[in-house]
Amino acid sequence: MDRRQLLTAVVAALGASVSPASFAQKWTGKQFRFVVGYPAGGVVDFAARTIAEGIGHETGATVIVENKPGAASNIATEFVARQPSDAGVFGVFANSTLTTNPFVPQLASKSVDPFKDLKPVAAFADMILVLAVTEQLGVKTLPEFLAKAKASPTPLRVGLAGIGSPHHLAALLLERSAGLNLNMVPYKGGAPMIADAAGGHLDAVFTTIPVGGAMVASGKLRWIAIAQPKTISSLPGVPSLVEVFKGSSVPSWIGVFAPSGTPDTLISSMHDTINQVVATTAVADKLRKNGLEPLDWTLPETTKFISDEAVFMKQFLSEFKLDFSA
Repeated sequence: MDRRQLLTAVVAALGASVSPASFAQKWTGKQFRFVVGYPAGGVVDFAARTIAEGIGHETGATVIVENKPGAASNIATEFVARQPSDAGVFGVFANSTLTTNPFVPQLASKSVDPFKDLKPVAAFADMILVLAVTEQLGVKTLPEFLAKAKASPTPLRVGLAGIGSPHHLAALLLERSAGLNLNMVPYKGGAPMIADAAGGHLDAVFTTIPVGGAMVASGKLRWIAIAQPKTISSLPGVPSLVEVFKGSSVPSWIGVFAPSGTPDTLISSMHDTINQVVATTAVADKLRKNGLEPLDWTLPETTKFISDEAVFMKQFLSEFKLDFSA
């Protein structure tokens, strides 16, 4: 399956409409821990807490969410990988933990191999990235932005929420695919980036709907394109960058992972439970309202997607000379 076919299959899964699930309180009194490799209040943390609450409601289990941010999520990755097989500990990570970090010396864990030391449990949410322009730039559409970027005597300033982040890689793909020369400006998080953009210190940003939505609502930013291959219902009229990207894309999804020694029976049970929770109207709507599209991949699909994505990202990263130490 080539890259275009793979992404088409993924996007087809996003729009699936499933009626609310109903299943027994099978884990009443049992406790699990979801370890998040990012700070509280971020997109991955929100997604983890949404799923944890849904699991608790539907199964009777207690799911504690614990944040262990730092070192490009490696602190949390290493912690989860070293847990006993019966500890009931799972990691909630962005896909970059497995398909970007291992191929970047500055980001790779020195003590664990996520491909060997973790098992995928469920990929449950696609993290929608959106290109937004500032009010001061004076453009309203993607074609206007591309024309201005090509005609500008100085490179347009594009804000990035972190070096090596999906936001960064999407900007690099845009630059290469559209033949642009952009000034990439990295930030240590979305909040300071959005503040600078709203103040006119940037020309555009790649961001998520929750991070940039308030500034869009106030008129200081404008959504002009979605990085994913198809449009989404929460942003009607905003086109995809799929044609500009020439059919490629930078994947940005959130999943649950377990220590490699975790019994397959528990992984299968947790996988099915997460997919049922994500299929409920309440959880699906909550994810979509916060810029996430529900996923319902099977375990074999998830494993294959990670493998294929790793091959793609290794090649993609090899084509750029990036300073990930910033």
